[in-house]
Amino acid sequence: MVIAIDRRFADMVESVARELVTTEHFGTASVVKTPLLYPSGAGVVVEVSEHGPRYFVTDMGYGYQECEMNGASTFYSNSARQLAEHYGIRFDNQAFFVAEATREQLPGAVVTVANCSCEATARAIYRAAERRSDEDADKLYVKLKQAFPKNAVERDQEFAGSSNHKWNVAAIVRSGPRVALFEAVNKAHVSVVTAATKFHDIGRLETPPIRIAVVKNKAELGDLFNVIAQASTGVIDYETSNQKIQDLAQVA
Repeated sequence: MVIAIDRRFADMVESVARELVTTEHFGTASVVKTPLLYPSGAGVVVEVSEHGPRYFVTDMGYGYQECEMNGASTFYSNSARQLAEHYGIRFDNQAFFVAEATREQLPGAVVTVANCSCEATARAIYRAAERRSDEDADKLYVKLKQAFPKNAVERDQEFAGSSNHKWNVAAIVRSGPRVALFEAVNKAHVSVVTAATKFHDIGRLETPPIRIAVVKNKAELGDLFNVIAQASTGVIDYETSNQKIQDLAQVA
């Protein structure tokens, strides 16, 4: 049985595929823009240059630069070396590359370099965010111990949301039946998104607790501020007075 191809539909899908991967050409080098995204939302690009019958493929160190901008460069090298070794490509402390790909190897080289750059960057930024979260949680705990009675503050606790998933929360302050959750949030994308996700889920409870995000500086969050603000009862910084924290928490 022969099934006729819907040419209009097929052409549309092919057009979409061409939009996902685009190229730019500069003399002897070309840049492939892939559909992959770094944690910031920037696209992953790979440069291909011709050297006789062989091709040099590199991410041009863009993954490393992405980590530098997010304060995660110290975590990048270890992840990158592990990935390069696993996938059989090379890493020079900044850039992933394949030095001598044949024409037949070129598609695989482009895909592998792009994937390694994206994955190493995501791992590094996540690890940096975890470390900052631990440091921020320490600072938050000290702040809350100053604002509330000694036994009212519980650090690093689980709290179930409407989905029944148990979320780890930096601190919980209790006063009888009244509960306020505090989460330390930094400017890293993963920190904001994780906090917003847990607060949205907890906020859908029939009787949701107060949910307060604590940040170093509201301005440094940029448009991510609205992401966490919409999920929270309030957003404060570490300079907020004890009285205002008590008023927001409604448990003092």
